Amino acid sequence: MFSRRIMILIQALSIVMFALIAALIPQYFFLVFILYFLVIMLLSVKMGSRGFKRAEDLIGPVLFKENAAAQVMMYDSLVVNEFKSQIKSTTIYLVLPLLVLVLIPLYYGYIGPYVQELAGALGNEVLVRFIYFIVMYLFLTGVLQALRVVITKLVKQPKQLIIPRSFTVYKSGIVLDGRFLEYSRDMCIEENRDRRFIEIHGEKLPYVIRLYTLEISKLYSKMREVGLNEC
Repeated sequence: MFSRRIMILIQALSIVMFALIAALIPQYFFLVFILYFLVIMLLSVKMGSRGFKRAEDLIGPVLFKENAAAQVMMYDSLVVNEFKSQIKSTTIYLVLPLLVLVLIPLYYGYIGPYVQELAGALGNEVLVRFIYFIVMYLFLTGVLQALRVVITKLVKQPKQLIIPRSFTVYKSGIVLDGRFLEYSRDMCIEENRDRRFIEIHGEKLPYVIRLYTLEISKLYSKMREVGLNEC
């Protein structure tokens, strides 16, 4: 999975590329913008799922396997409220991209004309359009990112909660519903025997992984065995 720095680089290169395409073929600007929007959404999804790998060709013995985690979760009466809170905060982030419908007219009406006026001194029509569109993309990206940071601080959303239906523990990592997550030094575990789960936390993880099982003592022992300490 791509690192955060690589994702930022890809996003920056995407802005330059789409601005250049829009400058060369302005009649297809709307189509280019849709492609740009889809790329940004895809990168957001990639960032949200970073850390996972494909669970293929895993080598090593199985230390613990749970195929009925979803059934065990049904005994936890508090998880429903946790999901409701997570859905509410997630909805805010899903609606956020729709602000583009407001930001584009704002750019066209108030910012774009000044950009064209300043860039017009260059005397090259293609270069003027390139600067016009790259400023527009930077404006949209900057505003949306700034709003995301502000909302995160105001809402104080906890990390996304991931609850696999099944999981398998290996010495090098854990398979969650077919996706492999390798252990890292910053990971730690929290045990909740009353609610029958163990959570995996990590500073670099954008989510919290919750593992439900009736064999909580055995799972805890295996997690400590692979090197994960209590948080």
